[in-house]
Amino acid sequence: MINKNCLNCNKELKDKYCSGCGQKTETHRISFKNFVFHDLLHGTFHIEKGMLFTAKEALTRPGKAALDYIAGKRIRYYNVFYLILITIGLILFFRHFYDVLDSILIGKVTPESSHTKDLNEASKTLDEIFSQKSKVIIFLFVPLSALNGFILFRKKKLNLSEHFIIAGMILLGMLLISALGNLFFYFDLIIPFNSTFTSCISLLVTALIIIHVGFGYFNAFGNDYTKFGIAFRILLFFVLISFEIAILFMIVFGFITNWKFGQVNLSPFG
Repeated sequence: MINKNCLNCNKELKDKYCSGCGQKTETHRISFKNFVFHDLLHGTFHIEKGMLFTAKEALTRPGKAALDYIAGKRIRYYNVFYLILITIGLILFFRHFYDVLDSILIGKVTPESSHTKDLNEASKTLDEIFSQKSKVIIFLFVPLSALNGFILFRKKKLNLSEHFIIAGMILLGMLLISALGNLFFYFDLIIPFNSTFTSCISLLVTALIIIHVGFGYFNAFGNDYTKFGIAFRILLFFVLISFEIAILFMIVFGFITNWKFGQVNLSPFG
């Protein structure tokens, strides 16, 4: 059904989409077939294409993707910070579902898999950070990275807010790598990993996350500096953010020990 005026806002229609509210010009009458195969199934299982595109860009070209977004090429991208929260939710789901499956299968697998209890114990701190303080990740990594990027990478003359976009895109890539790492551990429920292999995988995921940060800034600013110049700036970026995080932890430790810095049993952010 094609209408002369938008059925949503009544604005005159001149194209495939309303220039006032964005609704499609062509609408269909709701029939049983249309309801089942379009509104119900499509609405339930459809994944916003922008999500997949933004996720792919955050993994493969985070710096250039952020620069494209800053330059105004935004229609293909999903909101980076919304997608960060969705990814954190997925990580939580993967971890929780792993624990559920592990509790169901623990009596049916070989004794070697008992190390998964240690894996779950080691994950508790990270679970707490993700589940209870997930927004802290955004409000710590993103502003610190944006500030450091603003100081170190000046040739493109980006403002601080634009550096927030770059930091957000890189953080999204980091969380996606973490989510994939969590998925990999599901194989442990089928073929139990030994503790050495588990440690190697955990170290590999951590290394990939750190490499991704450096790659993101190289991807964004590599053409603006010499190889030595970009390498030096990325190294200095890691030094700065490590120093800033250390200062923040010292402040937290000082506060909870009444500035005596004695022995503390820590539950980070708890």
